[in-house]
Amino acid sequence: MRHFVAATFVAASAVLGANSSSAHDASVQNPFIRDVVPGAFIVELGSTSGKRALHDEFLGELDRRAAGKFTTRKKYISPIFNGIAVQLKTPEDIVDLASIPNVVSVRPVFKYPAPEPVHLHVAPGPVDTAVVPYGQSVHTMTGVDKVHTQGFTGKGVKIGIIDSGVDYMHSSLGGGFGPGFKVAGGYDFVGDEYYPGQIPPQPDDDPLDTCAGHGTHVAGIVGANPGNEYNITGVAYDANLYAYRVFGCTDATSDDILIEAMLRAYDDGMDIITMSIGRSSAWSDEPVSVVASRIAALGTVVTISAGNEGRSGPFFTSAPASGKDVIAVGSVENTVRMYQTLTASVDHAPIPYLAIDPISGLDGAPFEAPETPLPIYSLSMDPLSRATACSELGDDVPDLSGYIVVFRSAEYSPGSTCFLEDQIVNLGSKGARTFMIYDADGYPFVWEFEPHIVFLRDRDDGVFLVNEFNKGRTITVSFAQHGSAVEIPNSETGGLMSSYSSFGPTQDLLLKPALSAPGGNITSTWLTNAGSWAVASGTSMSNPYMAGSAALLIQARGKAIAKNTRSVFQTTAVGLPVSRNSKALPQTLSHQGAGMINVFNALNVKTEVSPGELLLNDTAHWKSQHRIVIKNAGKRKQTYLLSHQPSGTALTMPTSHLTTTYPVPLVNAPVTVRLSQTRLTLAPGASATVTVNITPPKNVDPKTLPLVSGWLRIAGSLGDRLQVSYLGVAGSMYDAETISTENAGQFGPSFNLPSAILPQGFDDFEDFPQIGPVNFTRGRAASSFSFILAQNSARVVVDLIDANTKVHATVPILNQKRSIWSGWWLPGMPIDKTGGDFDDIPIVTRIADGTNALHIFSGISPIYGVYFPYYVNDTDIPYGQYRYLLRALRPFGNAQLEKDYDVYVTDTIGIVEDA
Repeated sequence: MRHFVAATFVAASAVLGANSSSAHDASVQNPFIRDVVPGAFIVELGSTSGKRALHDEFLGELDRRAAGKFTTRKKYISPIFNGIAVQLKTPEDIVDLASIPNVVSVRPVFKYPAPEPVHLHVAPGPVDTAVVPYGQSVHTMTGVDKVHTQGFTGKGVKIGIIDSGVDYMHSSLGGGFGPGFKVAGGYDFVGDEYYPGQIPPQPDDDPLDTCAGHGTHVAGIVGANPGNEYNITGVAYDANLYAYRVFGCTDATSDDILIEAMLRAYDDGMDIITMSIGRSSAWSDEPVSVVASRIAALGTVVTISAGNEGRSGPFFTSAPASGKDVIAVGSVENTVRMYQTLTASVDHAPIPYLAIDPISGLDGAPFEAPETPLPIYSLSMDPLSRATACSELGDDVPDLSGYIVVFRSAEYSPGSTCFLEDQIVNLGSKGARTFMIYDADGYPFVWEFEPHIVFLRDRDDGVFLVNEFNKGRTITVSFAQHGSAVEIPNSETGGLMSSYSSFGPTQDLLLKPALSAPGGNITSTWLTNAGSWAVASGTSMSNPYMAGSAALLIQARGKAIAKNTRSVFQTTAVGLPVSRNSKALPQTLSHQGAGMINVFNALNVKTEVSPGELLLNDTAHWKSQHRIVIKNAGKRKQTYLLSHQPSGTALTMPTSHLTTTYPVPLVNAPVTVRLSQTRLTLAPGASATVTVNITPPKNVDPKTLPLVSGWLRIAGSLGDRLQVSYLGVAGSMYDAETISTENAGQFGPSFNLPSAILPQGFDDFEDFPQIGPVNFTRGRAASSFSFILAQNSARVVVDLIDANTKVHATVPILNQKRSIWSGWWLPGMPIDKTGGDFDDIPIVTRIADGTNALHIFSGISPIYGVYFPYYVNDTDIPYGQYRYLLRALRPFGNAQLEKDYDVYVTDTIGIVEDA
């Protein structure tokens, strides 16, 4: 069973969709689109006449239709993006914006959450043992320490940081603002109080980070001056920084602000633009992604954090990192970890521990407890047992509220019947709230109460404590709050991908992330009035590391290299394994991109390889043949050997009914690669083209949508080591399920979705599937409708239709013992593949209409839900017999063609007069 937050049915909200095509759209529910600014839209305009003229024409036509019931949020007059953001006061009265002449696209204005590290600890003062003085450990991982020795520090490079502003008064960030200071310029687009849709922005010329701290932490990773008390040195500490503040003191901004900031940074001549900002999205056509990509294509390096949604599994990138030409950056764990130590009342060395998540958490924080000794308790006579408290505890177990309970974690593996969560809950039934756990595979999510947890680093320490307790002795442990930290090499996860780092690729199979950099447990600058230093984890930390590394490359090789920066770092990166096991498969490139950056290699190899990545697509669009160009840019002849290194093949839909969540299963099922040459010799300045033919593996089931990836290795005789990354799907995404069917018990419900769901209390059932036609009187709730997406869908629509409307469904009614209708699709009936316009099916009303819907809803649950619409435009739905109609666009399908949708219809829901 997967541990997920219980499904939440989303309340209806009125939003006008850009692709609306029916007069019934006025009360559309949108469980698919959350965090939009109601009535706000970004409109891209064409360029058939003068840009300002197009704005005037659009606003004139909008005024004619809306009778002045709108305001202009933003105007964009740029060769990169010509458009306008508008706020409609009565969106239900506006004819589809997309029908106005010269409109290229219309998208809702989305709220973007303020970036939050996975974990964050702020130093309360100048000396704090919980803030880890990692110093140069991350620079040793990437070779930046050697690059600094070579004299490259980012001098002369302009880096624009789009974030919460920068506390430029920090001594390690220059102590001032403007020309001559480290933070040389920038702009505040929002002010302190801005909140999208409620409090308007109050822009000014001062981008000081007054309250958030995030942008200040990012700035320190890019460019903190050396010589501080924590021995922290920014990657490009001589670069010129520019701060573009898009977050105030609230928790959100909007993408019309982000677009404005990107265009301003581009106009200000930034060499690099970096954004540790994102909203879950698997598509490259989000407006912010499009703008970021266009800027990158013109030669400005754009780096963006890939996201911290690793738990949601593959195909879960974020925008604007999903932009085609941007560098999306994943996170690698630090090779050094800081542990606190506890002491026991028996003779034993101090015992290292972590107070939080041992896989993705922040290191170094002491366990918050009184320094008075705390007694331990153990229920097991066998310290190696993984079954402690796997069942309800009997009356022989005492009240545990005064103890810290020590035990070995249950093993998480296929077929497990006991989980760490179960152990904690069962112990909690006896009052336990504090736990000391060893051999934990992950952080437990317990909803019944908030456990206080210590994870022991070494199993032997846990075994020792349990054995000592079983001798009948009273054993206590003490947690010092200061001075007990120790720095230990991170042999477990150091140099591996962070579990929280988001998986790609995008839905159109772009390689995201493109690269990875250190992001786990990074110490950097913080607000001067709140401690000045902090340690944090997340792709928010790895992304500025990438930006600083790009500055070193530009300084070393000139600004002309900017357009090829992604390729240079991809071809010189280092591939990472999935674990420290000597037989571990290389991690899928959908998690690590081309691998972890090696900045020293990027600046010092004498060979150039292009392109940096090969996109294979899926088998319905498979691109088997590619060409790579190898150039000897050195002064000596060099011989090259070419080989193939596959990574683990990720089974993205292992059951063929659901996109998997973390951990993503990997198998050894490589593609076949044929090279036109495996050995070649090049004189200085010479280049050669090698043809590559890649065919999908045959030993995997294409219905599981195996994601294949790996590298073509190029080894030079003078020591150069380069690579070209590839990625594709060894199955047809179009042919795979889009609407999930076999999912009972996976996420909560014991029955399969999609299904009409009887209302709570109906015939004494609660959340039970509707089987067969059911009538409801107008005064009581009717059946709602819930479904799960097997994979992402670019458009998902739920309509209410008359029960007699004929529809060719591709998914049979589930939870049903018999079929009781005629004229509908039945198993075995041929499906109409001839096409037909999407809007040919008559509907009573549109209930929900969403674009770019993800397979995990809002990051926590995959279950989408809508309610029966009793009213349309404030008018009662007539008495009658109805069905829910669900349509989800298949990957690479045409949104205008009915044949390209996965289709499901429910049993009949009748609305009848009172008896």
